[in-house]
Amino acid sequence: HYYITNNLSTMFLRKSPFTGVKWFAQSISRKRFLSSSPSDNVRIGCFSGFWGDSCTFASQQLVNKGSIDFLVGDYLAEVTMSILAAMKKKKPELGFCPDFFEHLAPNGPKIVEKKIKVVVNAGGLNPDACAKRLGGLLQQFGLNLKVASVVGDDLINQGIKLPEIEGIPYNTMNCYLGAEPIAKALDNGADIVITGRCVDSALVLGPLIHRFGWNMNEFDKLAQGSLAGHIVECGAQSTGGNFTDWHQVPDYSNVGFPIVDVQPDGVFKVTKPVKTGGLVSFGTVAEQMLYEIGDSQCYALPDVNCDFANVSIKEVAKNEVEVSGAVGKPPSSTYKVSATYIDGYKATSMAPMIGPNAAQKGHLNSMSTIERCEKIFSKMGMGSFEEVNVECLGSGSNYGKDIKSSSAKEVVVWTSVRHKNKAALEMWAKEIAGASTGMAPGFTTLVGGRPKPTPILRYKPFFYPKDLVDITVDNAEFTNSNTEFSPVQPQSQPETIIDVVNEGECSFRLEELAFLRSGDKGNSANLGIICRNKSLYKALDSRLTSAAVKEYLSFLGEDLVVTKYNLPGTGAFNFVLDNALGGGGVASLKTDPQGKAIGQIFSDFVIEGLKEKSCYLS
Repeated sequence: HYYITNNLSTMFLRKSPFTGVKWFAQSISRKRFLSSSPSDNVRIGCFSGFWGDSCTFASQQLVNKGSIDFLVGDYLAEVTMSILAAMKKKKPELGFCPDFFEHLAPNGPKIVEKKIKVVVNAGGLNPDACAKRLGGLLQQFGLNLKVASVVGDDLINQGIKLPEIEGIPYNTMNCYLGAEPIAKALDNGADIVITGRCVDSALVLGPLIHRFGWNMNEFDKLAQGSLAGHIVECGAQSTGGNFTDWHQVPDYSNVGFPIVDVQPDGVFKVTKPVKTGGLVSFGTVAEQMLYEIGDSQCYALPDVNCDFANVSIKEVAKNEVEVSGAVGKPPSSTYKVSATYIDGYKATSMAPMIGPNAAQKGHLNSMSTIERCEKIFSKMGMGSFEEVNVECLGSGSNYGKDIKSSSAKEVVVWTSVRHKNKAALEMWAKEIAGASTGMAPGFTTLVGGRPKPTPILRYKPFFYPKDLVDITVDNAEFTNSNTEFSPVQPQSQPETIIDVVNEGECSFRLEELAFLRSGDKGNSANLGIICRNKSLYKALDSRLTSAAVKEYLSFLGEDLVVTKYNLPGTGAFNFVLDNALGGGGVASLKTDPQGKAIGQIFSDFVIEGLKEKSCYLS
């Protein structure tokens, strides 16, 4: 028996005592996948929220216990695409996520027995090569299995050129394809569909279009299907992961991964496999709905513009939540494109400091080392650091508190620096350890050893006409069937300021009244806030203004811009925080480059002038 292992840039077959690809191949050659009636509900489980998720554990759980029709997995992010580009540059036959084979193989017998189809975006920058590799492996065992690829998102591969930024070429340039090519591959009899870059929700919407026969102008259904995909696309984040009430989530060690049970009209229930940990509740699902969205009344996707303002989320049974009410409108005639380019280098060190005035000592050591290097750079004609960020974790630095006033007796000093010259950062890395004997006391160790410079990948989004993008499905030309486009991108109405009405004399931390979750898109973050009870909606709406949020989070940056969007159907608010992440992703020097902690920080925001909590919450 065999399974696939990898070390990012190489892959090889290794003998294993465990059931793997051979069993998978032999079983599937005997039993073809069958489709159920279009009138039946469809159950789709997501085993991966990113490249590096607990995929083997999750996929086995969903296949064995989930009673699913489709198994889907999301592997890609902007950073991932750049890593795959480096892999493909070294070896043209690579450029995809090789872990996928490892995650698929152990599930072979059950996937065959239960007639489960698989859809993943593990193809990365080379879907054809990924499909060919998988097909070749299974063919070794006489497999009669159809593996289809969706290709066309890579605009660099199509010869499309844009002006370089300061003479720097683009590293990657991928448009977010929609769900229809996936549906087409399934219509053609594919058992496994491998795509490159597409919107994450398309991995779920594609199977729904295929199974239910939805037309591409049935926008309300497409919006519901897209919302189903959005809820599960980050894996266990909808089943208790990153949940405000983490203390109420049982057994994280066996957390259940999400399943959507979708009706032909698009209404769906969110659940998880039986006898697993985690939690599916109003709060877990609502938090995930708001995760990383912008305008809640116009969540723009390739197949549909979604309006989530009046979505209803209801607990209908234990670990079972029904979602309805998404409204769809025609999409734009363009694809969103994510481009990345290399903009110099960065390096980061972490050093514990212990003792009285730990934060002040740590900050002094870090800045003294930087000052020393600046003098060396000047003599060598290297130029200064382009950016420096020093945070003393444990002193309140991520809350905007002044290090000088910290009384912490133990901190971790995070120092991150940026420079155009890689050699300059290598020189800085050699100077850091000198603080252990030549500067203020309390320096204990350099976590992870001497830091190594890594490229900074800048993210540049733009839009590109759909009719200029060449898409193929299993090497056959594909054309989107929808011809109904919105000439103007719909937008929510500007924020309405409501007078604050004092209802009582009580004050509460926001977390006592609401669920919170935050995430990122490039250099922007979003902060989703959901009332624990709709009776709180008016009171929170008047107090949670964009101005109030900006004032509280002003330490995120001088250029911070906050925009508020309302979701009255769910009793929620979404705040988009532009210029909040220091460049975002691997371009940022911050300890929270993806805005994951912003929701936690804002949970301490105080709401005043309310009645007793029992008046709002049972």
